[in-house]
Amino acid sequence: MRRARAHRPYVDKVDSRTGEIKKINSQAIDWENGGVVRGDRAVVRKTLQRPIVSVANPELSMTRRAEFDQITLFSGVKDLAERYDAFMLDQFGVLHNGKDAYKGVAECLQHLKDAGKPCVILSNYAGRSQQVQEKFLDVGIDPAYITGIVTSGELAHNYMARNQAKLGTRALWISWAAPDRRGLRDFWKDLDGYSLTSDVNEADFILVSGVEALNAGTDDEVLTSFEKDRDRAPFTKVMRAAIQRKLFMLCANPDLEGVRLGSWRPGALAKLYEDLGGQVKYFGKPTTSAFEAARLVLEDAGVPWDARICHIGDSLHHDVAGSEKVALDCAFVVGTGVHRKQLPDNPTVADVDALCREVKVPVPQIVLPRFAW
Repeated sequence: MRRARAHRPYVDKVDSRTGEIKKINSQAIDWENGGVVRGDRAVVRKTLQRPIVSVANPELSMTRRAEFDQITLFSGVKDLAERYDAFMLDQFGVLHNGKDAYKGVAECLQHLKDAGKPCVILSNYAGRSQQVQEKFLDVGIDPAYITGIVTSGELAHNYMARNQAKLGTRALWISWAAPDRRGLRDFWKDLDGYSLTSDVNEADFILVSGVEALNAGTDDEVLTSFEKDRDRAPFTKVMRAAIQRKLFMLCANPDLEGVRLGSWRPGALAKLYEDLGGQVKYFGKPTTSAFEAARLVLEDAGVPWDARICHIGDSLHHDVAGSEKVALDCAFVVGTGVHRKQLPDNPTVADVDALCREVKVPVPQIVLPRFAW
């Protein structure tokens, strides 16, 4: 819970004397001065509550949607550095495209480091955090500029390490193709007691980390074309058998599409499992636990609980909607991310608002053309 602007038409304020909750127009609040209500309204300091959101049914939060005139267009991160104390950053589509860092990213991270603005990576990457650090070196980003890294894969790995008794030990793994598996080759390291199986009738659960290889890590590995054409045929029979046995699926990357449009990701496969009647546990954005994990990294770095934190990302479904759930401001990157083809060049506030309405997510507080100073 923090003093960030909730950017909703109305917010709940608690009367410090009576404890009564009142609905107050957010535009009447001086957000830069601890949430002070101006004008002829009562003044209540530092009592901004976390927005009302149902974790079980996040769509309930859409009933209190912010208006598009609350979106601010900024030309660069320099303006944000003057307004926030720390940042959470997505990586794919914001910092790099998987092969090279975008122009200006390294310099921007250095400026934030020099300005004393801690940055933690919060990424829906199905691998371990250490792999991201190594990837940064490959794409031209100095890891020294980063305070910490939280990946959906690391969260899944930690969950599996703690919950073997609950999950069972035999996993049917859906991943990327060998040999490197896009950095996931060493995912099972330190997960003692687990084994991989290609027989759904022997499996205790399913782990989906990629969409390219069914029965990954076994002699019966089957390569698929799901990433390119979303062909469900190789998975349907296995999924139906798994659902009949009530097997749980763990999804280590909730993303539906990659930065390259038409490149389907594990989240799309997990959604198929749900549509068929299966149960899925997701790790990463937009779940609140992912943002809380990143917040703990910043806290360990000395960032106080009431600091002004902004999340910067390119996905409306994962970054913008996820930030809304935990009352963080979000800067939506439009020029390099997953939605760039859905928006015109140099989009206006109205363009962003229209896209948010189309995909049924809250509007972001900030729009950035790219992650550059």
